[in-house]
Amino acid sequence: MDARVTSQTFTRNAIHFTSLHSSRLLTAQRQITSGLQFELPSEEPVAYRQVRSLETRYVELQADKTVIGRATSTLNASVSQFQDVSELITLSKNLVQQGIQALDSDERNALATEIDALLAQAKQIGIAKFNENYLYGGTRSNQPPFSFGEPLRENGILEVSYQGSRQRSQTHIGDSISIDTYYDGSKIFGGAGRESTVLVGTTGAKHGGGTDTLIGRATLRVQHDSTSYAGGSGVLAGTNSAAGDTILGPAGAHQLTIVDTSGDGSAGTISLNGAEPVPFSNTDTNLRVPGFYGQEVYLDTTSIASGFNGTVDITSTGTLSVDDGASTIPIDFSSSQLVSDVDSGRFVTIDSSNIRSTGDDSLEFPGTSNLFQILHATAADLRNSRELSSAEYGKALNRRLTELDQAASKVFSVMGEQSTSLQTMQTMEFRVDDLMLSVESNIGEIQATDFPDAVLRLENSQTLLQYTYAVTANLNSLGLLEFLR
Repeated sequence: MDARVTSQTFTRNAIHFTSLHSSRLLTAQRQITSGLQFELPSEEPVAYRQVRSLETRYVELQADKTVIGRATSTLNASVSQFQDVSELITLSKNLVQQGIQALDSDERNALATEIDALLAQAKQIGIAKFNENYLYGGTRSNQPPFSFGEPLRENGILEVSYQGSRQRSQTHIGDSISIDTYYDGSKIFGGAGRESTVLVGTTGAKHGGGTDTLIGRATLRVQHDSTSYAGGSGVLAGTNSAAGDTILGPAGAHQLTIVDTSGDGSAGTISLNGAEPVPFSNTDTNLRVPGFYGQEVYLDTTSIASGFNGTVDITSTGTLSVDDGASTIPIDFSSSQLVSDVDSGRFVTIDSSNIRSTGDDSLEFPGTSNLFQILHATAADLRNSRELSSAEYGKALNRRLTELDQAASKVFSVMGEQSTSLQTMQTMEFRVDDLMLSVESNIGEIQATDFPDAVLRLENSQTLLQYTYAVTANLNSLGLLEFLR
């Protein structure tokens, strides 16, 4: 039996081809309009997965670029602060050099006032913030890293407390790269490392060697306790001896020379360590006898032995203190005595074997002061608050110059690290930009519309659709005779 093509068959075919060409036409139009070859996973499952993977990578690269930008801004802010530190240290050194050459105390005081202003600037740098975080607090960047207080002791160091973290805060870029951003301020502005202790004074005390733990500077207070005299002469300590004698030393370190000019002990002369003789009588209970270099003793001569002419060995005891007398230890005239600060528990080793007079000696512990303490000490030395001699004054300021150089070296070292990090991040940013461009290109190659091809398919689908409409219209217009044929 021959198959017949019915009108229903023509209609079904017309609908099918019309729908097919319309769908292709709409697809081409959408691709041209949106610029995307596909939008739904069902359209191109494999290509869609590739695009999603690339888009995820692009987001990761964007996050890396944001992190790099934030870290770069932080380090740029820190480097700027370091440049200010470098400038203020240079200015401080110039002021110190002027102070060494200055002869007028008013000029030196003016120079010290300028150092005070630089110290205030350094304090502000120490607690500088960026993006609401403190630059020099390490991982504890949410609170001020430094606190400052006045010296606890006369001629002592500026009280500086570091409250930040001893560990640097890091910014992580990608899976394997870390950049230090917030640094440990105690290492940047801290001491360069303990050097030999310096003792300046006239008591005869020396540094006893060993490793001290006191920092900055301190005053070694050498005080008199009691004086006694070898027997035979009848001389005794005067009423003001305990408070007024300035000599110290074991038996024989000092001597009196007594000459009984009366022959019965009622009058004569007494000299201390060969100094100018002083007349005495048997009524003196508090006779002042000066020696060389400010030494003096107070004597009771009421019991001088009749006819005594000769020398008398003196034993004079005393105490040592480095905390303004809050605690003291007896002088044992040995080569190694530990003298401690009662508040901090820190100590210094003193060679007391040659201590011969009372007084206040100056102790310095080079390399233990931070930048703030160095500037504070520099201002104090320019004012000569320790009343040093001209020679010791110049030496002290030269030591401040050395400490300022060491502080500058530490700052330059960290600034160099951060500059290197900035260069590294710049290279990384260029690399991330290249990768982002590459990812965008790959996404475009996979998902972007091929416009010439899309236009060709659009025109082809439109032509086929028009042809379908035309054929369908022609078939629907056939008469009975044409159809039967």
